[in-house]
Amino acid sequence: MAYFSYAENAELPEDVDASSSASIQTWNDVLTGNTGVIASMIAEATGADLFSIQTTEKYPDSYDATIDQGQEERNADARPELSTHLENADAYDVVFLGYPNWWGDMPMALYSFLEETDLSGKTVIPFVTSGGSGFSNTISAIESLEPEASVQEGLAIRDSGTLEAQEQVNEWIAGLGL
Repeated sequence: MAYFSYAENAELPEDVDASSSASIQTWNDVLTGNTGVIASMIAEATGADLFSIQTTEKYPDSYDATIDQGQEERNADARPELSTHLENADAYDVVFLGYPNWWGDMPMALYSFLEETDLSGKTVIPFVTSGGSGFSNTISAIESLEPEASVQEGLAIRDSGTLEAQEQVNEWIAGLGL
């Protein structure tokens, strides 16, 4: 389970109000984001290990400023440096890959991750959280970056329904036939 979550990649104040901040959630007493919540639900249901994709340079503590920075990175085709690296990718046959949809694309940190991590021969199962854009063209981007992987049907969750998505996640996982 590899995922990128804004809240885990931002310099958030300790007293951040998760209930009023876009994309920030507390799940199992851990401050994370919408994508982190869904990743945790999938990990609970499948027994998957969790791997948080982390950038070296943290994003701003403001969601709007982060989204603006994400757009700037996308426009520049940037590859943010990662501070975490999946060292044991060979140990997995199936990789769930989660991310928020930023400006109709994956955060550029996902491009960094996919370019440095060889998922050849693996089944990649994406999931996305978004305000309504779903996957946009991200599936084809994953297929281009990992041409030797088998990219399966993914799950798109609206940000507003993240905390209530457990049943939807369980039904999706059951349909995967893992």
